[in-house]
Amino acid sequence: MRFITWNVCDGFERKFGHLERLKPDIAVLQEVRPECIAYAGLTERAVWVGDMGQKGLAAVAYGDWTLTPASFTISERWFIPLIAQNGATKIHIVAVWVDSAQECGPPTLRALEQLRDFIAAAPTIIAGDFNHCIAMDKRKGPGRRFSEVLALLKSYGLESAWHSFYGEEQGAETAATLYWRWNAEHPFHIDFVFYPERLQVENVSIGSFEKFVPTRISDHVPVAVDFAL
Repeated sequence: MRFITWNVCDGFERKFGHLERLKPDIAVLQEVRPECIAYAGLTERAVWVGDMGQKGLAAVAYGDWTLTPASFTISERWFIPLIAQNGATKIHIVAVWVDSAQECGPPTLRALEQLRDFIAAAPTIIAGDFNHCIAMDKRKGPGRRFSEVLALLKSYGLESAWHSFYGEEQGAETAATLYWRWNAEHPFHIDFVFYPERLQVENVSIGSFEKFVPTRISDHVPVAVDFAL
């Protein structure tokens, strides 16, 4: 299963070809509008949250995969619990887009606490734009740090696919997922795919600055993880 998360930076009706050339089985997309999902012919395959006509958060299933919203809701809007299924294979997905207009740590920690039982019930992938990283923790107090998010995820048995596959430490990444203000001199690694040990990672890749940013496709690059299920 190829899993992709990508903040498309709006205008998905002009960009979905870039996603589909990466051949995802499941994609989590941020800053995407429902009418753009419809233009791409993906409405029947997508789960979307947001205000109509505005940018929101979506997950899309391709091929034989299907996505179904979980039978419960949580208080944090930008975390979508989903059930992904392909034949007898079933995994849980949490699609993420943390609102950068507010502190990112507290809503993430609240959401993860509310999702504890859902995560424990089946192999779970939590992925998306967290708008937060270790590099942003400086001068932040308790309950606001990304290190606390990472610790909670670790207690659930989840780790970042990029960091585990390449043996890199959080905050010392060799590749960025966001180039703030479209600038190569302001790189941040804020888009993640967290997964449990029982899922085997075959490969992880991150899109290049040259392909996506100077061409104004997005200031974020896609993160792709290949799982052996």
